[in-house]
Amino acid sequence: MEDVLDPTKWKDDFQGKVPLEPSCWRADQLAAQNKAQAQCDSPDPLTVTVTARADESVGESVVPGSENFHSTASARAVIEPLCTFELPGEGAGGKTLPQLTCKDRDWDLNPDDLTDLPGPEDLFDVHLAD
Repeated sequence: MEDVLDPTKWKDDFQGKVPLEPSCWRADQLAAQNKAQAQCDSPDPLTVTVTARADESVGESVVPGSENFHSTASARAVIEPLCTFELPGEGAGGKTLPQLTCKDRDWDLNPDDLTDLPGPEDLFDVHLAD
């Protein structure tokens, strides 16, 4: 909640420049459910590439030498901020929070009542890049 009350930190929040929990646990979980292993790479805080490799080989087929081949697939997800804001001017007072302008809604945050905050789906879009 501290960052909500300090709009000077919002830019870092939207750029992923904050302490984050490891996010590859979900890729590992899904890979295991599909008898595969996952490897994650996150070159920057708002991009994650996952490569999955099947535990079992493709087996015997009409293609010679394929019996030892393991299927692989990879995908890159990009997290895109959906909101913009302007910091309040010098004379705005310490309790003034800027309006958060997001894709589908403008949010007027009240520092004395933080019960109506945007959710992650309001703040960010996640899409596959390639």
